[in-house]
Amino acid sequence: MKHRYEFIEHHENKPFKLFINSIDHIPFHWHKEIEIIYVLKGSIDIFVDKQRFILGEEDLLVVNSMDIHKLDATNEENVLLTLQLDPGMYQGQNQLTKQRIDCNSSRQGEEGIFAAVRAYLAQMMWELSKRGDGYNDKVMGFLHLLIGHFVRYFSSPETRDDSLSSSNQDLERLRRIIQFVDENYMTKINLNQMAEQEHLSFYYFSHFFKSKIGISFQKYLTLVRLEKAEIQLRETSKNIIDVAADCGFANVKLFNKNFKEKLGVTPSEYRQKNEKKSVSSAEKHLPLTKETTEYGSYIQVDTVKVLDGLYKHLPQPWSSPEISSFDQSVQGCIVVDAKLPGEEFVHHWNQLLTAGRAVEGLRQEWRRQLADIQLEQSFKYIRFHGIFNDEMMVYNETDEGKPLYNWSYVDELYDFLLSVNIRPFVELGFMPGKLRKSDETLFWWKGNISPPKDMGKWKGLVGSFVRHCINRYGMSEVKSWYFEVWNEPDAYEICWAGTKEEYFEFYCATVDAIKAISSELRVGGPALNYITVWETSWIHDFLQYNFDHDVNIDFFSFHSYSEYWPDGEHSTGLSNTKPPGFFTDTIHKVRERIANSPFQSLELHLTEWNFSLYPRNLLHDTMFMAPFIIKNAVDSIGLLQSLGFWTFTDIFEETGAGESPFHGGFGLINMQGLKKPSYYAFRLLNKLGHRVLERGQHFIATREHDDIQLLVWNYVHVDALFSSGEWSAISEKNRYSVFEKNESLELELKFAGLEGDYKMTRHTIDREHGSVFDAWVQMGAPGFPCREEIDFLNQKSGPALHTATLAEATSHTLNITVPPHGVCLITLNRIY
Repeated sequence: MKHRYEFIEHHENKPFKLFINSIDHIPFHWHKEIEIIYVLKGSIDIFVDKQRFILGEEDLLVVNSMDIHKLDATNEENVLLTLQLDPGMYQGQNQLTKQRIDCNSSRQGEEGIFAAVRAYLAQMMWELSKRGDGYNDKVMGFLHLLIGHFVRYFSSPETRDDSLSSSNQDLERLRRIIQFVDENYMTKINLNQMAEQEHLSFYYFSHFFKSKIGISFQKYLTLVRLEKAEIQLRETSKNIIDVAADCGFANVKLFNKNFKEKLGVTPSEYRQKNEKKSVSSAEKHLPLTKETTEYGSYIQVDTVKVLDGLYKHLPQPWSSPEISSFDQSVQGCIVVDAKLPGEEFVHHWNQLLTAGRAVEGLRQEWRRQLADIQLEQSFKYIRFHGIFNDEMMVYNETDEGKPLYNWSYVDELYDFLLSVNIRPFVELGFMPGKLRKSDETLFWWKGNISPPKDMGKWKGLVGSFVRHCINRYGMSEVKSWYFEVWNEPDAYEICWAGTKEEYFEFYCATVDAIKAISSELRVGGPALNYITVWETSWIHDFLQYNFDHDVNIDFFSFHSYSEYWPDGEHSTGLSNTKPPGFFTDTIHKVRERIANSPFQSLELHLTEWNFSLYPRNLLHDTMFMAPFIIKNAVDSIGLLQSLGFWTFTDIFEETGAGESPFHGGFGLINMQGLKKPSYYAFRLLNKLGHRVLERGQHFIATREHDDIQLLVWNYVHVDALFSSGEWSAISEKNRYSVFEKNESLELELKFAGLEGDYKMTRHTIDREHGSVFDAWVQMGAPGFPCREEIDFLNQKSGPALHTATLAEATSHTLNITVPPHGVCLITLNRIY
């Protein structure tokens, strides 16, 4: 039987890998790492050290270094917590390589000694996920305690059966070779030396090693040396020459060559990259979900409720994953000088509102919610899908194929929009059924994503639509609209069934149809997906095509969310949540790509954005969304013409109607008309003035004439486990256990340069004040609230208010506490 050696990549800067995974079938394999397997859910069938075991829920087992083992699923779904640990982490002691750890809870009855193992594993996972101050040191501390526990209660001297088979003799030989390399990699080692040491011929040793490990001995030795070099580059300030020598490379040129072949960067570039990571919010999140490898199928874990079972083993003060670990706080002082003139800026966040699709705008509750928003906040434009969907009944044909147009529902919708003082930002799509070239559709409501089978008829539809709007509302009005050609045509077979080249031709034809009516009508696109922004040359190709074919583009539009697939949206793996700066990084990337194109001064519109692109992400209803929106809106000041939050309402049916009042929908307002914290984020943003006085990580201070506004927020990002795509720790009622840390902001606010009397108003929204989701949970989380319950929740929605009068003020100081996910707006309005 052929067994394969598995190379395990550890977490950066750590001698281990800790991850949650499920398994299907992992064939016989072996590795130098000690592997601790903890069954969180279900059961597995494991063969190790010549024995077979069935491990059930809560069972633990240790696979020792170099033990051949295999794993199989049973008829139950399984979820595992796996720790793979380098046995050489104790430099010079080799404590773990001298001992066997005999730990198997399925056959050992003393439950008490296993409880500590579960607790240490739970604490390691908690710290890696929450990433609070000092988490690296705490993780390593728990790891040392875990190893000490194994050595004290489960270890025995390393012994081997005298009647080893030939296969086991081979394994013993490999153990010796790998241990020798680990201990002597820094010295000169060659194939002849190793062959003599094992009493083998040069050729036999070479063939033996490659057949067992899968690579040549020299390649293996180089990989070990490179692994050691990575550690030195990250953790020491030694120069490159010394690192090369310390790790056994003959010269620095050979070191550079091998290093770049393995990692794609030079040693110097690697060190610079890791120096930046050490102070950057973009540090690689841990733990990672293990991918399918040549050694077997590790099924990636989806949303399974297993972490409660893990975290119940946390000792105090971690009695619940929902609690604040300690009542920590961050203290600071903000000084605002009211005499500063400030720098003028545009409120780009209230330029554009979005909704799901056109036909939803014919519903009474949808309209009531939009009218309510416009009375309070007044957005300028609204964008949605499906103005040409079959359900809008705009296009038909006679038996002879002559186009027939019906604008009744379009008129009803657009008349209403203009009556509440909001204009269409017209997304031209999707394809009418009678015009589709193929049968691909999108969403529950089956929007046709096909290119047109007849481009002339498509141009006729677009031209007739635009002319009808002009005839009904006037040229002056329609010239103020935006016409966006399609939605995410780069999302091949998701939103567009044609090729990239077909979209370019489609865009060109659509522009021709509109500009033939008036060159002053504004046309643009392509509503590009953000992953495409980062990973392809789509922007360059699109803009270059327009330039080469003399095609007009008046504005560029794109989308952005926090989830990301390294292999694009077609990836079968889990998405990961990017760090907090990803939103503005994406905007800068778009601006950079446009700056390097023939169209360098385009208006830039972000026509969809939210935290998650899933309409069932439970965080969308929580207080987390208020500082998320405010932070990103403030961070993008001056970078965009508009910022279209997706969407204004939970009356939204891409995957069907929401199943409960707080099902994680995109909306600022839920289906029952209850306003979420995200709604109030925009309301507080819209109370800011139009001149910036000061900006910081947690605040912005503005002025409007003699009035001063100070908006403060406490943004907390999701933790590493949630970021990796594992949503186990979140449920309908428990939605705050997936964040990195819980630190309140203790701030001293100093207003200087005041002159006269002021009315000071404090708006506070946090989990205790104004979060309708938290009020719903406290009420008992009714699935289908009655009118009385909705009225009660309406009273609980919105910021708490406190007012005071400052008489003959020249300055004023106050202290505030902003809890995690909280927002506070202080306004000073001059009294004359």
